[in-house]
Amino acid sequence: MIDKNELLKRISAIEQSEESVISIYSSHIQHVLRYSNINKESQAKIIEMLKQLDSDLEEHKIVTKQLVDAIAKSEKSIF
Repeated sequence: MIDKNELLKRISAIEQSEESVISIYSSHIQHVLRYSNINKESQAKIIEMLKQLDSDLEEHKIVTKQLVDAIAKSEKSIF
């Protein structure tokens, strides 16, 4: 079991971590693509996947915010 404040802190830390990791990963992959011998068609597919990852992250942030709001409003103090 975990108290409300600790749960909210952990969710926030996880969210920040996820954002950082995806940002670093996307940046690294894009830099690698610039200097790679991968054909343009494959590069375009990879870039499209990275865009989808960014889009998924934005959707996940919305869901996470809704979760945080629900927990914050909850009268429960332990989860």
